[in-house]
Amino acid sequence: MKVLWLINAPIPALCERAGLPVQVKEGWIDGLYNSLMALVKEKKVDFKLAIAFPQFAKKETIEGELDGSEFYGFYKEEDKPYKYNQNVEGRLRDILTKAAPDVVHIAGTEYDHAAAMVRAFGRPDRTVVSIQGLTSVYARHYMADLPVSVRYGFTLRDVLKLDNLFFDRKKYYKRGALEKETIRGAGHIIGRTDWDNICTRLINPTAKYYYCSEILRKDFYDGSRWSEDDCDKHTVFVSQGYYPIKGLHYMLEALKDIRKFYPDVKLRVAGGVSLNDEGFKNRLRQKNYQRYLSKLIEKYNLSDCVEFLPPLKADEMKKMYLKSNVFVSPSSIENSPNSLGEAMILGVPCVSSLVGGVGNMLIDGVEGFFYQHDAPYMLAFYVMRIFETQDRQREQLVYMTDAAQAHAQRLFDRRKNAEQMLEIYGEVKSEGKAVSTASNTRGMQGDKFENDN
Repeated sequence: MKVLWLINAPIPALCERAGLPVQVKEGWIDGLYNSLMALVKEKKVDFKLAIAFPQFAKKETIEGELDGSEFYGFYKEEDKPYKYNQNVEGRLRDILTKAAPDVVHIAGTEYDHAAAMVRAFGRPDRTVVSIQGLTSVYARHYMADLPVSVRYGFTLRDVLKLDNLFFDRKKYYKRGALEKETIRGAGHIIGRTDWDNICTRLINPTAKYYYCSEILRKDFYDGSRWSEDDCDKHTVFVSQGYYPIKGLHYMLEALKDIRKFYPDVKLRVAGGVSLNDEGFKNRLRQKNYQRYLSKLIEKYNLSDCVEFLPPLKADEMKKMYLKSNVFVSPSSIENSPNSLGEAMILGVPCVSSLVGGVGNMLIDGVEGFFYQHDAPYMLAFYVMRIFETQDRQREQLVYMTDAAQAHAQRLFDRRKNAEQMLEIYGEVKSEGKAVSTASNTRGMQGDKFENDN
């Protein structure tokens, strides 16, 4: 059996092999690749993998081999996922001809090349799509309770680029239209939450839905464990916050309340969020949402307790989780964020907004805490509850983090999830073969009928 992956960004090993800059994203793909290849080698399964991914460096398709797997880096003229690119469809047709896969696995529906693959392959019966997020749904939650002045306002940079939050949301709706085409063009859907199950069923009721959890980055399986004695006391860690859906403005509102009771509280934000507005060049680069975050920090006098970190590699992220007192996911919408999974598997105390598919990841009050996403005062309450528990009832906190870690170990079990993925590929191939046989039979019967008449 041969499977062609379409992924949104090359995994680190592919970047090194193809001579491309290493990208710090799509960690679950890296985890799946390593676990799947190890399982295939161990069990000596008849399985071949080809990988296609977008690249912007070279104008031709980059071809090569990685540990016995083919790879194809197809050129994209520009990174505009809301705009369909006919040239990409042609390049994917060429890749399909060369790779000749039995099954095409599209990892994520958020980009235009996913729709291009569906059109190029034209075989819904042999096309399976993994759901990450869903831009068609995220668009509804994009503004995340922001004031009207922030939703529709412009900075100088926004005016020059005609690119404020209002236009950003419009692009999400455009991406959503292509995403729906992708889901309708796939006969098989891989998801992991109640949320992605119902959302995709509403778009394509006839597709077959498979459950398969993800695999985290390998750095998070080395047995590392959070300890209240080794963490930086009263620190809160948020993994990103560069656009409204990630809810950093909610976190800042909560931080203002937490500080009334814990003046030494610190917030660390990863992801390379830049709020520097000193000087003309920096103000020119700043979007209106970043300007709003700056104003909140100034309004609540938080500048001395907020630290913005650059994009972190997997090992750096792990260190940051372990140094933190609490991990917070304050998003207005998520499917099942890997950041929460990474924190849980390390045993870090977690607080998350109860949105999207997050309810399938953590048991409230037993493994961590949920709160209503637009109630930052409740976020503050649960963060402080963890602080207080650590000070007064350490055994209770250990029980909670042990339970979260055990749940994450089951949820993100590398071997089990790799085996499940191989089974899904086998089912998709079998069903596709059955459809092909039935189509050929109907065609032959049609020919016979015409000849008899």
